[in-house]
Amino acid sequence: MKILCLSWHDLYATGRFREAAQAGGIDLDTCEIFDVNFFVQDGKIGLYRGEIDLIKTYDVLIVRTFHPYISEALTIARLFRDAGRIVIDRSLTDQGYAVSKMHDYLLLAQAGLSVPRSWQIYDPREVEQVAARVGYPCVLKGVHGAQGNHVHMIRGADDLYRLLWRYPTGELMLQEYLPGAEDYRVITVGSTALPLMVSRRAPSGDFRTNFAIGGTFTKRSLEEFPTFAALAEGAARVLRREFAAVDIRMRGATPLILEVNRRPDFEGFERATGFDVATTFLNYVVEQYTRCAPSGSRS
Repeated sequence: MKILCLSWHDLYATGRFREAAQAGGIDLDTCEIFDVNFFVQDGKIGLYRGEIDLIKTYDVLIVRTFHPYISEALTIARLFRDAGRIVIDRSLTDQGYAVSKMHDYLLLAQAGLSVPRSWQIYDPREVEQVAARVGYPCVLKGVHGAQGNHVHMIRGADDLYRLLWRYPTGELMLQEYLPGAEDYRVITVGSTALPLMVSRRAPSGDFRTNFAIGGTFTKRSLEEFPTFAALAEGAARVLRREFAAVDIRMRGATPLILEVNRRPDFEGFERATGFDVATTFLNYVVEQYTRCAPSGSRS
């Protein structure tokens, strides 16, 4: 079995996948979207990296590269699927790719899972009415942001109007602010929560807890929070994410889902817990290949 991981080379997760594969005797290569050449010629189509025919060479494709080459990444996933290869996440080849946080909230709420009160804004003239519904302070965030980018604390109308002009219409949502000293991250693999999780605290002078901007991660046992496993696993199943980081924050005694990260860069989690996330995920991929691969496939 040969695995191709489509991911940016400089990410922590990419390096960890390479290390875990080497340690476990798993045949894994990584490449960026820039490494892939598409061709159509005389009725034939293909994907190549140099002289290597990617579809003929690899049995499994892990897709972790999207923005800003969403169409290209989805095309690669579809061509692998059409050739009978395994694609992780499988949902990419049968339901498409939605990168919007509001899309996730709508599906989660529809499934009965608790999320913060959120409104996506299209008409700037309605922003005051929406802000009045949410109440100050609130959070203004981009529907496509990651790693704490495009997330702002709004304490009043002046803050709101100062930031609105920076973004195209429809790129923003207003969300209730959930006060608290910390929030929590649960990682799921194959819709099963790992036994360890982390609490996250914001750096001094900020309210965002992301590791990328200096958030502090602390090892916790999932047993400390009896409802978190079911909440995280339910979120992963609803959004059909085979590897996800589910961020949770409390509203009083009620846990709410802040985000279900499709392709988490799990550096802070591994450093805080010592848990080998990369190997756990790759073992899951191998299990999926063993279970799903047709007889006669490469081993």
